[in-house]
Amino acid sequence: MAAASVRTERARASVRKRGETPRTLGTTNEEHETPFPSEVGRVDPTHERVLGEFNLERELRHSTLLCTRKRYKSQASNFLLFLYRRQDEVLNPLFAEAMKAKLEGPRKCHMTDASLVGTLLPGFCEGEAIEPLKWEKVTLEIILAPMANNWEVGATESMLAAYRAALNLLFKDFNKIAEWRALGPNMSTIMTGWKKRIARNKKETGKNIEKGVTALPFKLYAHLSKHLAMKDKTGPFSWCYSTLLWNLMCRSDSISYVNLNHIKVKDDHLIIYFAQSKTDQEGRLAKHPKAIFGNPLNPWVCPLTALGAYLVCITTRTEVGNSTCPLFQGSQSETATRFRKLLQSLLCTVELEDFGLSSECIGTHSYRKGAATYCSSGGTACPSSSAISVRAGWSQPGVEDTYRRYDGAGDEHVGRVVTGLPMHSEELALIAPTFIPSTDEEEKFIQECLHKCMDSSQINVGVARRCLASLVYHLDILREDLPANHKLWADSLMKDRVLCTRLKSLIFCGYEGEDLATKNDLRATGVPPHCSMLRQLKQVEREVGKLAPNLENHMSMLPLIIQSALDEAVEEGKIEGAPITTANLERTITRVIGTELGDLHQILGRRQELVPPQQQAQERSLSDYGLLPFRKLLEKFEVPSMTLRQAWQHWSRGDTTSFGRPWRLIQPSEIGERKARERLKRYRKLMLAFQEKVPRDAWKEDGTFEEYEAMFEAVKGQFQFNSNTALKRRHGELSWETILSLKYKKQRSS
Repeated sequence: MAAASVRTERARASVRKRGETPRTLGTTNEEHETPFPSEVGRVDPTHERVLGEFNLERELRHSTLLCTRKRYKSQASNFLLFLYRRQDEVLNPLFAEAMKAKLEGPRKCHMTDASLVGTLLPGFCEGEAIEPLKWEKVTLEIILAPMANNWEVGATESMLAAYRAALNLLFKDFNKIAEWRALGPNMSTIMTGWKKRIARNKKETGKNIEKGVTALPFKLYAHLSKHLAMKDKTGPFSWCYSTLLWNLMCRSDSISYVNLNHIKVKDDHLIIYFAQSKTDQEGRLAKHPKAIFGNPLNPWVCPLTALGAYLVCITTRTEVGNSTCPLFQGSQSETATRFRKLLQSLLCTVELEDFGLSSECIGTHSYRKGAATYCSSGGTACPSSSAISVRAGWSQPGVEDTYRRYDGAGDEHVGRVVTGLPMHSEELALIAPTFIPSTDEEEKFIQECLHKCMDSSQINVGVARRCLASLVYHLDILREDLPANHKLWADSLMKDRVLCTRLKSLIFCGYEGEDLATKNDLRATGVPPHCSMLRQLKQVEREVGKLAPNLENHMSMLPLIIQSALDEAVEEGKIEGAPITTANLERTITRVIGTELGDLHQILGRRQELVPPQQQAQERSLSDYGLLPFRKLLEKFEVPSMTLRQAWQHWSRGDTTSFGRPWRLIQPSEIGERKARERLKRYRKLMLAFQEKVPRDAWKEDGTFEEYEAMFEAVKGQFQFNSNTALKRRHGELSWETILSLKYKKQRSS
């Protein structure tokens, strides 16, 4: 104790030397941080601790948060009022006199009897609290008597639980834990019986089965968020509060405590830390952040867009000298109450009958229920129940709470689903909008715009960049729906369409694996494996769709190729000496096209499946069934002797003798004279062989003259056959008959 006193005096002397006034811990001086209670700005009137002293009763009292005490104060006050009005002997006379003075003395108009009695309880009274009861005379009948009288007004399970917790806290404040535990076993039995009675009453009377408020459907959440955002003055606040309340899956009071220092950037999303919550009052889970993802598909449910709009609209975010950096201004209770009132006023104007709900059954806790329900039951590919429970801060049954702990991947999956990305689509793997500058000048431009619209001294730069990117990405939709007098349009950057267009050109929003994402090492986190497989299937579908038209063109050429190959085989004697039977033809066709006829039938059978329905409907024309809508050829039509270039021009474009029809479409059956028909067959063999050498991506059925000339120049070198003599052939002057003969000669020699 002596050493502690010496250290205390040294500390005070150091303060006086600096010219400051020594202060005691727990004072309300705004220049210093108040260590007790835990909430910022909340000061207990009985908080009187001098440096170096320790007060056991005060420390025990502060083991329960002030917000918890406020929640149970009315239950304990009503219990004491019940005893006071009944003039029960169990009530401490000193406390009864204090109650009488409060109830009969002056009061504010809004204060009820229970509120006045609550000012005498620990945590709310001035000075040391008076013990309210004669603890040795407290029996179970006295404890449960007030609840027994509440059956007429309709007791509920939550009312029973709150009443029991409030009295437990009252006994704990005066260190009467043993007395309370002595009442425990019988109380649990009676409470269980009352719960059964409540359930039977609901069954017989048809009362509402759901406990508390109703879970908010995602469709209604999106509808409410959009209408909250469209309010001209309160829109940025209520929109941001609504989306964070849904995505973080927490209580409304926890949202009001969100701090800018606790919002960070990780990979492709934001993370928000909670130092304390109702289910984690000791802060054991504070090191486990909650992942917040953007939604590029719907700006009204995108928390990054809403947060960006709020940060742009709020110019003064913290008071001068206040380094706590709260996200929402004002006291935490006022912030939660403000949003609750805005939500209730909006519910009165929304037609909730379309959703099968009423305004009385929806509150701020509906967001927490709705988000958890949507993540666990909104589809057939939902995140694991453990990841949802950990995010919501719920304890898991049995050993699950011990062995199923927090992990980033599970929480990231929950974050992607709860933000509204479609869980059954590859779009669940979308990377939220992010700036990707390619030059130093573009990076400088982004930073200038960032400093122009947001307070970079209070906001993490990475957080500001992500939020601004999402906001600019959705700016076109916001301009269409938000009113002209909205607070967002008061910002100079948001009004400048030129700057916003340039900013949007620097934003990337897509999938992992794309060229820009790979170059900048962008990785999509929290993506389940089925999304990757769905995206690969979509890519295969697009590639098959591109191949279908080309496949149709090649299939239409198959009869011509087979006919030409058979004619060539007959002329070259490949089937000479054998009768032309079905089996012989099958063997010949198999040798020519290199496949079995069974496989060929299978390919032809699948043809209609590969061609899109639109093209199938377009194919039903005369030409598809061999009924060509062309004029009849001249009676004495015959393929003349000409160079290979001229032969290709007729093959691709035709001439006046065929009435403009390309000669590749002329069938031998159209020619009556045998010699002319055989000459056409030989011409077709050469031209089909020439056409096969044209690259598939270069061939066009209805190309221009220049395109066909380019095809000829690319292939003609493969039909230039040199002689074995010293003489050089003039290939450009050879006729197509000569070239066909040289081709056959080369094939026989090889």
